[in-house]
Amino acid sequence: MQRTANSKQTPTGRPQAQPTTNTQQTRAPPQMIQNMARVTDPKHVPKEIRDQFLKKIHFCSQPYDFNDDTKNVKEKQERSQYLQELFDLLKEPNFVANLVVPHLDLIIEMIEKNIFRPLPILKKTATNGEIGMEDDDQLIDPAWTHLQPVYEYFLQLIVNEQPDVKSLKIFITHSFIQEFLELFDSEEPREREYLKNILHRLYAKLVPRRKMIRKAINDCFYTLIHETYKFNGAAELLDILASIISGFAVPLREEHVIFFKTVIIPLHKVQTCQFYHEQLLRCSMLFLSKDPTLATFLVEGLLRYWPFANSAKEVMFLNELLEVLEVCEISKLEPLIPKLFKRLIKCIAGPHLQVADRAMCFFENDYFLTILKSYKPFTFPLLVPVIAQIADTHWHKVLQESLNALKTILKEIDYQAFDKALNNKDPKYLYIIQDAKNQKKDRQKIEEKWKNLTKQALQKNPNFKEPIVPYSDTHIVGEHNGLNNGNITII
Repeated sequence: MQRTANSKQTPTGRPQAQPTTNTQQTRAPPQMIQNMARVTDPKHVPKEIRDQFLKKIHFCSQPYDFNDDTKNVKEKQERSQYLQELFDLLKEPNFVANLVVPHLDLIIEMIEKNIFRPLPILKKTATNGEIGMEDDDQLIDPAWTHLQPVYEYFLQLIVNEQPDVKSLKIFITHSFIQEFLELFDSEEPREREYLKNILHRLYAKLVPRRKMIRKAINDCFYTLIHETYKFNGAAELLDILASIISGFAVPLREEHVIFFKTVIIPLHKVQTCQFYHEQLLRCSMLFLSKDPTLATFLVEGLLRYWPFANSAKEVMFLNELLEVLEVCEISKLEPLIPKLFKRLIKCIAGPHLQVADRAMCFFENDYFLTILKSYKPFTFPLLVPVIAQIADTHWHKVLQESLNALKTILKEIDYQAFDKALNNKDPKYLYIIQDAKNQKKDRQKIEEKWKNLTKQALQKNPNFKEPIVPYSDTHIVGEHNGLNNGNITII
């Protein structure tokens, strides 16, 4: 697609339309710009020009209904023209220093009145949380064409060298940052991109405000993790954090380690994690590059927050888990070995082909095989009985061949340990692939025990109330409530 003559390049590298005006690019410079060009001493701006400037700032601060193109058409066009004139002023350093900087309070107020607003709810044709949702399924905010010039002006104001740290930090307060971060929940992706660039520039420029900005971002993520479970701008905020993390000094400060443990790791459990997982993985690996000892905490977190009944997210977790394991010190993994291999066995023996195939890729990794060999007394009794059985019975031919190849690899590692594990009469995790009818029998035996205990309790205490069990026949939680327990039909 060709760029039109009246488009310009945004900080993100994409063409962006200029604010709409009544005239084309060939128009004569506005009266205020012409008057400014005649000023011989920029340090002494004439009162007439200053009044014009303040009038335009005030006019652009007026609220309009941008969702209805039929209302205030003339005022909206005039506002766009004024914003363009204000934007043009930023190109002249002398005028910025003597006209813009002295009135930063009014300019920031104008920006706040435009962008700080209740966010509109844009309906989408695809279901929220659906992986692979196309951009075409998202509706464009009708107010965006009027908001974009304000964002562009704000960005260029911060980039400009004339407004220094002392001038700007007065207006970038805690309440300003909080309201600014709330805008990241906008469903308009172009707005979030501007917000990301502006916040990144503010963080780079305002060193005295960095700690405050980091804390506000942390609070934003705490809300996502523990309350809302959905935040449209999580990916953009993690992009900013990636740049911040890359600048952390080594060894990491305690506050940064706490941030990793209380924010980065728990972000994996959020239901909408797939929308920002790429950026989250980048932040995680940057932390591990600074301090590899954090890798075991991340492995533990991944195993704790493993997704349930979400195969696409499981594949993402498997990819991340393999990357993180390569950073781990083998001696530190011992407490996690049973959980790690139990999870891999469940993935391999599960009904989803992509999950099983990705779990099998672990055994193609040399470092993972080193982990397996280092803990043979733990890993072989867990792996061998399950792998040996599903290698003969798996429904997919290609995966069956891979499982047979894995059997051969395990035999080559230690033939005696393989035979000993294979002949074990009480394998620990064979129930994972147990026949559904046998599982139901085991479940019934356990239920009978509970019924007998309940009867005994009632005999001793007639007022005894039967406890509410955390599962029922139709639930799919617990050792005897897997996806193959006979209560669920897998299509």
